[in-house]
Amino acid sequence: MPSLLGKRKSRPVEKEPDALADAQELLKRYFEARFKPLAAAAPRAAPRKAANDHDHDSDDSNASQDDDDSDAEAGESDSDWGGVSDDEDMDEDDDDDDDDDTETHVIEVIDHTSAASTISTANMSKRELKAYLSSRPPDHSHSAAQTTANTKKTPSDPDQPEDSAAFLANDLALQRLISESHILSAAGGNPSHWQSQHAAGTAANVRAFAAGRTARKTTDMRVQALGAKESILSQAKMPMSMRKGIVGAAATKEGKRRREARENGIILEREVKKAKTKKKPRGERPVDLPAVGRMRGAELRVSAREARAIAASVRAPAGKGRGKRRR
Repeated sequence: MPSLLGKRKSRPVEKEPDALADAQELLKRYFEARFKPLAAAAPRAAPRKAANDHDHDSDDSNASQDDDDSDAEAGESDSDWGGVSDDEDMDEDDDDDDDDDTETHVIEVIDHTSAASTISTANMSKRELKAYLSSRPPDHSHSAAQTTANTKKTPSDPDQPEDSAAFLANDLALQRLISESHILSAAGGNPSHWQSQHAAGTAANVRAFAAGRTARKTTDMRVQALGAKESILSQAKMPMSMRKGIVGAAATKEGKRRREARENGIILEREVKKAKTKKKPRGERPVDLPAVGRMRGAELRVSAREARAIAASVRAPAGKGRGKRRR
């Protein structure tokens, strides 16, 4: 009979210690070149055992020798069996090893966060940020030329004219602060303001979403200053009486604010009066349109007033309306 062939067991490939040490050394060199050299680890102390542990181990060895002699005398078939190790001895040995590990184990803390490795993108321009996020290598010649151009463009402070960009920006910021002062005063903890009595003892308004409301109001004022037709806070559809009440309350509030500021000597923004919209005069009508009524598609719609005017303008036929009365 042909012999049965079985699968051969794959032998584990043992890694050479020299190759492993070389790999660790290469990794260490790369790490030190990238970051900073590692601190030398503290040497591990040799494990120490008490005298009672040695006595206990000697007793265990004597007991194991007696067990081996008794097993050898029992029979030749049991000579290959080495016996069962004592669980208590194994547990004690493990405890001793754990104690040694806890005593000699040293925790190494390596901090890789340094100011030199972190790059701040907050102060980057749009061109620099685009170059930083792209995969292309940076162009040092272009960056050097840009820095020299920036240094040439920035003049000294006393040489700046009155219409310089810095002064204009400061003027714009001051105008916005003056125009938005009543909103900021109402949002903050100003005890003298009639709208912020509830927030008199705080540095900021404690209401929910107060910062969002303030930002929305200031944005609306800036958009209106740029020439917006309508406010983003105005409601499109509402009853006429309610709209008149809201407009009247806003006008009263604005008048009170300006009157108090005038009495206290506070300079406010210039009041922008809205021009009243005049109805456009009706121009010349086309010739083909009817003189009476309005055309809606193929239908002529005549109002009641126009119908009465037509009836009044109709003349009676001649010879019938002016006859003699019967007696």
